[in-house]
Amino acid sequence: MTKCIAIDTSTTKFSLASYKEGIFEEYNVLDSKNHAKDIYKNINDIMNQSEMEMSELDFIAIGNGPGRFSGLRVSASAIQAISYVKKIPIVSISSLMVIAQVAIDQCSLDKIAVAMNARKGKIYFGCYGKGDDNLAHEVIKDCLIDNDSLHLPEGLFYGVGNGFSQEAKHHQNNSIELIERPETVLPDAKAMIKLAIKKYELGIITDSFNIIPNYLMEEVTN
Repeated sequence: MTKCIAIDTSTTKFSLASYKEGIFEEYNVLDSKNHAKDIYKNINDIMNQSEMEMSELDFIAIGNGPGRFSGLRVSASAIQAISYVKKIPIVSISSLMVIAQVAIDQCSLDKIAVAMNARKGKIYFGCYGKGDDNLAHEVIKDCLIDNDSLHLPEGLFYGVGNGFSQEAKHHQNNSIELIERPETVLPDAKAMIKLAIKKYELGIITDSFNIIPNYLMEEVTN
């Protein structure tokens, strides 16, 4: 059975989870002021809750953005250090794809447009669909665009994330239907694990030297 942990710090939410023999453990802080504070303690705590040793892990999953520059650096640095010392493979997952997976799991959506605020009038944007395996798959690659420049494929997509401005909603009202409180749908490490297991089984892994957060544009993420 797969054993792993996952972490995402791409937003103000700190999300950490573990998986062992079909059982999840979770630790989430919705409005984390400092992701770096106690990050190693939190990882150690979730390992203890799961009754696992680092040497048992098949991989560590990380939400690699796009998202907040400072947040992405925190998790990348911590996971790189652990991976290097313990020789554990890393599975890198788009944080926007994780948001789409949360929307699939919690809202039963099948076509999801994810928009997250990148500041300076821009958004991180990606579109996803639900596959036959109930996992999110990419429809439009993650990108950084002006918040009034959304262009979607045909069909209705459900909008989630905190990046949908009034202008975007006005211009895309025939293509996007916002769910109630779309800004509350955030990355979740438990949802990430589902996506990461699939990538791991396909052999899509990396090591500590090659994990690169997807900033897209560093100057808008500070």
